[in-house]
Amino acid sequence: MADKAKNEPAATAAESGSVSRRLALGAFWALVGAMVSRGLTLASSVAAGRILGTTGFGELGMIQSTQGLFGILAGAGMGLATTKFVAEYRTNDHPKAGRCIGFALFVAVVSAALLAPLLFVFAGLIAERVLHAPHLESEFQVSTGLIFFGTINGVQTGGIVGMGNFRTVAILNIIRGAALCVLLVLGIMLWGVMGGVIGLVLTEVVAVLANQSALMHLFPHLRPRWPKSDEARLELITICRFSLLALSGSACTTLVLWFANVLLVSEPEGYAALGLFNAADRWRQLLLFLPASISPLMLSMLSNLHGRNDPAEYRRLVSLNLWINFGVVMVPSAIVALGAPWGMLVFGEEYRAGWMTLAVLAVSSVAVAMNNVLGQILVSKGGIWSRFLLDVFLSAVLALTSWFLIPQLRDLGMAVSSLIAYGATALVLSWPVVRCMRAT
Repeated sequence: MADKAKNEPAATAAESGSVSRRLALGAFWALVGAMVSRGLTLASSVAAGRILGTTGFGELGMIQSTQGLFGILAGAGMGLATTKFVAEYRTNDHPKAGRCIGFALFVAVVSAALLAPLLFVFAGLIAERVLHAPHLESEFQVSTGLIFFGTINGVQTGGIVGMGNFRTVAILNIIRGAALCVLLVLGIMLWGVMGGVIGLVLTEVVAVLANQSALMHLFPHLRPRWPKSDEARLELITICRFSLLALSGSACTTLVLWFANVLLVSEPEGYAALGLFNAADRWRQLLLFLPASISPLMLSMLSNLHGRNDPAEYRRLVSLNLWINFGVVMVPSAIVALGAPWGMLVFGEEYRAGWMTLAVLAVSSVAVAMNNVLGQILVSKGGIWSRFLLDVFLSAVLALTSWFLIPQLRDLGMAVSSLIAYGATALVLSWPVVRCMRAT
């Protein structure tokens, strides 16, 4: 018993505290980490956009988008599954939470080790036949490192978030943001787009090393491992069943986003248009920085309350989450939409033409935030099938609108498609969420 108590992380000692207190403490650290890391990320993006110009910035964005798609496949949905199950078990069964992380890391390492070399071999074919950029073959080959290290990073982060240790998460986010700011900008200054890709890969390496150090503090004997006992194999089956549905939903959405990028770069001067969209989207990411920062916190807390069977506190947290997200996104989005021409000018004079794209993306950030908040409720209560079906709906709407709008409106068409798809999904999502809450 003494050994068990010794191994319990300090974070679980506060499980009996009030939801409001835990939320305030977690939100504080999430905000600190997000403000610094997102600020560094925006600064590095502005510097990259100014140095590379719209075409080079679009090429770098296309490489990230492509490897992001395959990274989703390599990750197999394990990051989200790790957060959900670790948060659910951390209070009542700490060793089981550790086993969940070990299983997920095993799956992530194996899948990434299989997929990354495969994409390295076919990088030239993808660059030439699909993306109409044969000159980017070497860059695509190097970028396969993003798949390997990014996949491991996703599972590691999911485990740390699931443990509710948001002070550690904030520190890790700051480390990653600082590494990105230095390595990305330095790489681009030295070797252009190729240097930017190298900087992105090295940033993931730094993140993996920092995350592993944090996990070893929480679980000193943690390592990727295949389950040996029948009970452990049943646990892995449960995690994999959840993660495959999470993977399917994420893969649908990411695939359609990548499809929209391919449509855009297929147009004349398409990479320059994608550069405009990527610059505008950096502002949307900044608008969503607080919701994105507290999102892992909310999922961890909601899953934990569900696992503890505390419906009263669960409803209270859901209500608070909705109001927080709506409040922190609405006003800043309006400000950015109104100041869109000046916002794009930050990246350089050639980016000013995309101010309408920024205005539409700013408005869409409200719909994105609501979609994420409502989706968390389904995931925390195990309603992953409903979340999957809604991801398919989102993907279908986004694909159709992109197909019709991008050839006519280019980067603005991508922004309008995003607004329509996320807005429609948030409206449809409210119905299963209401049903789920009534069953609580």
